[in-house]
Amino acid sequence: MKIFIPHVPAAAKRQELLSLVQDAVQPKWFLPFSKGGTVAKCNLIRILDMDTGSVEYHGLVEVYPEQTAEKAIRSLAGKQLNDYRLSARKWVDRTLMVAGRKNLPDGQIACKRRRNLEISIS
Repeated sequence: MKIFIPHVPAAAKRQELLSLVQDAVQPKWFLPFSKGGTVAKCNLIRILDMDTGSVEYHGLVEVYPEQTAEKAIRSLAGKQLNDYRLSARKWVDRTLMVAGRKNLPDGQIACKRRRNLEISIS
């Protein structure tokens, strides 16, 4: 499952975010024959709005299994990264096409995306 972490501080490093998520997926207590989840990918996304000049940073992390990812979402809520309080939620891919039509979550009929964005991933 992909986890979206909106509004990560600009000074944050990918390794710092990865470390925070890895701590969230590891079990808090040692139980025999149990292990935490796996962090498959961790990316920082930089979005530059060409119209306004504003820059945003977001985290996108892939965690398996899904049960552990849901636990990580709850665990990451309110955590601090560079003195900034984080939130986390399940990633929703809004580009899914079904029968030639966009299938958006929660009955949305149009995508709210902004135009003219420059996106870079690290």
